[in-house]
Amino acid sequence: MKSNKDIYRLINEELSKSEVASLIQSKIDSNMSSKDFEKKVKEISASVLDELFKILWQRNSFWKNSVKN
Repeated sequence: MKSNKDIYRLINEELSKSEVASLIQSKIDSNMSSKDFEKKVKEISASVLDELFKILWQRNSFWKNSVKN
């Protein structure tokens, strides 16, 4: 088993920082443009908003008074 120093040295030998940044950026760009990613973001956003409104409705006595004042 290789130590962390050995792994770090191998990574540094194989990839420069600009190559790593380029690889990460290209992977992010490909994911951001995919329809599956868009669909998942919409699904998560809808779920978060649904949960937010449920919590606000359940605790409306807590925040209504401060809004009225």
